[in-house]
Amino acid sequence: QHRTVSCPYDLCSEKFPLVKLLDHLSEESCSSKLKVIESYSKSGSASFRVNNSNESLIIWKPKAFSYQETSFVIFPMKFENIYYFTMVMLESEKECSKYNIEMEVHSYDPIIPDSGVGFKFSGKPCSIDEEKKELKYLGLTVNSRGMEKILRESKDSCFTISFKFF
Repeated sequence: QHRTVSCPYDLCSEKFPLVKLLDHLSEESCSSKLKVIESYSKSGSASFRVNNSNESLIIWKPKAFSYQETSFVIFPMKFENIYYFTMVMLESEKECSKYNIEMEVHSYDPIIPDSGVGFKFSGKPCSIDEEKKELKYLGLTVNSRGMEKILRESKDSCFTISFKFF
């Protein structure tokens, strides 16, 4: 619990004791306000806007969540022609191995949540102890052509990342 970890936001180079990282993320300079996922629900989502899909590097602020008293962030980024979507738990790799997740990126439509094109990842969340530069490779990856289909279906060039624990 007293180990030093990096902020998972790519535009932040700060390091903190793990017990202080959530405080840092809660300041909203590197994340959104923490959202609690109820145990009975086991699921959540976060939406993001693409201002210019032609840019080769896009980094969105992570969205912070808490589930069963465990904190995690979801963060998307685009590098060259690949979009990366990763769930990072603020826990050890051993603790992360106790969880199974399903994560899906799809078009944003609050009226019809299961409509259109989507891409899924099923596996374990990654640990905050992973090397920061490796985090993007430890979740869902979608090429630009797939994301273009999602964004064409969406209003306002938004996409949603939905996730659930099982």
